Amino acid sequence: MLYSFCQLFLLFILYSIIGYIVEVICVSFIEKKIVFNRGYLIGPYIPVYGVGAMLMIFLLDKYKNDLIVLFIMGVIICTTLEYFTSLLMEKLFKLRWWDYSDKKFNINGRVCLENGVLFGLGGVIIIKIINPYFEMFISFIPKIITIIIGIILLLIFVADFVESTYITFRLKINVSKYINKDATREIKKEVFAALHKNTTLTNRLLNAFPHITHTASNRFNEFKKIIIKAKKEVKKMKTKKKKHK
Repeated sequence: MLYSFCQLFLLFILYSIIGYIVEVICVSFIEKKIVFNRGYLIGPYIPVYGVGAMLMIFLLDKYKNDLIVLFIMGVIICTTLEYFTSLLMEKLFKLRWWDYSDKKFNINGRVCLENGVLFGLGGVIIIKIINPYFEMFISFIPKIITIIIGIILLLIFVADFVESTYITFRLKINVSKYINKDATREIKKEVFAALHKNTTLTNRLLNAFPHITHTASNRFNEFKKIIIKAKKEVKKMKTKKKKHK
């Protein structure tokens, strides 16, 4: 039982890492510079891709000889997953993490046809090409090694998830306190205090989702600008202190 779970978790991590790599490549191409900062978690993996891949493996393997059905079902499964992931995260954190409103054939800005087509193609590639090799590779790993690696990666993943969720809830609280009023001074004061603690990860999260918005107000964008500006000022202050020493 533990061995089977660890095998499945290794597959999940592999696909989460592939999702991260794909996003890094695509975003770097669009931005015309190397961008490593992607995803909700700190590590180099994006779980929604892992979940999507595992759902396709469990649900679509029986369609592997019918490429049309495989493609269509891949579109349906992954688009549904992306839609409800967006909805759930918005309900939990009061933040809209991505928005496809500027793309054609989108649904509430949460999903779009372009992504859906890519998901369908991804499903075909995973089921027909990638997954058979991944499963064979994992099956060759000795049982005890599989369990050890699986447990270590699970502990790292859980710790990452807890820390990232804590940071996100803190971000939500900071914004909500000032969302309906002009409180630039108060926000800036809080940001300065946070920068001396753990705001590197908060800033990482904001950079990973450049189009993140607060569902209540556009003032969230001002909040992001203040964080970036305050961080630069803190760096200048630290540089000056070093020169005086």
